[in-house]
Amino acid sequence: GKTVLSGGLDALEFIGKTTMNVLAESDPGFKRTKTLMARTVSLSQLLREAKEKEKQRRAQQVTVERTAHYGLLFDEFQGLSHLEALEILSNESEAQIQSYLATLDGEQLETVKNDLIAIKEIFVPKESDDEVVQEQKADMGEEFVSMLTELLFELHVAATPDKLNKARKKAHEWLEEANFSTPGDTEEKLKEKAGEPGEEKTSEKEEKIDSDKTEVDKKKTVEEMYMLSIESLAEVTARCIEQLHKVAELILHGQDVEKTAQDQAKVLTNLTSAMCNEVSSLSTKFSVSLTAAGSRMKAEVLNPIINSVLLEGCNSATYIQDAFQLLLPVLQISHIHTSCLKAQE
Repeated sequence: GKTVLSGGLDALEFIGKTTMNVLAESDPGFKRTKTLMARTVSLSQLLREAKEKEKQRRAQQVTVERTAHYGLLFDEFQGLSHLEALEILSNESEAQIQSYLATLDGEQLETVKNDLIAIKEIFVPKESDDEVVQEQKADMGEEFVSMLTELLFELHVAATPDKLNKARKKAHEWLEEANFSTPGDTEEKLKEKAGEPGEEKTSEKEEKIDSDKTEVDKKKTVEEMYMLSIESLAEVTARCIEQLHKVAELILHGQDVEKTAQDQAKVLTNLTSAMCNEVSSLSTKFSVSLTAAGSRMKAEVLNPIINSVLLEGCNSATYIQDAFQLLLPVLQISHIHTSCLKAQE
């Protein structure tokens, strides 16, 4: 019986793995995430290569319309520049750590290593219940601004989230405008027009033309909303990475730090979590607005647009999380410098 049961479970496991591999390989979002997880090259290099490919593709096309491409927009908002600068700080800090450890031995080396490991453990992503995460996202709302300011204040570094708050405010103002103007406006106008007394009924041909025009206008509205959605996600994400870059600079070269590196790591973890929740929440709200605006569109046309927005929201959170991981060597070398100063005193 044990042999039969074990063999059956092995077969199910094999089938399950094979099925997941087939599904995953056909999912463009998974391929992109898998590439990022491979970590063979830096995130900024991947984004820059994707941007250059898109530029080359567009150079071969004759068009004057502005289209939504996340990589190009992310670079326009200086997100790529701040990410590259953060990578440089991180690599320099890592090199300094290794040079310092090479000068130590024995008990002193073990003590420093244990301190660095304690900081690193805080940076390890913690698995949390999906329901708790959803509740956190739902509870953010306007509290995101005050939470961001409080967390930056707790770091005891002179950083203010002005640019990030401005980008977030612009995104939410656009969402309110879109939600107010899109639902059923065209349909209501058509009903009012059809119900006006004293007018002759239009012919079937005219009705068909009006219907076709309505569909074109609706599609155009959805396309504009899609472009604004991607642009908003790119801008907010770029501002989040800019904020993390500035925090890293202040930790390395700023004023005397009153908090320990471990305490700073905990605050930065909460800060990053709030940023990731914000971009995820924005992408969800954008997709809801697009669904409402494109209610009369065919599913095969609308669904790829909505999926694209949700995917970029997921990628935005991934970029912010990767930028957060670059802060680890910065905090570690800051801890080493602080420890050396205390030892000298």
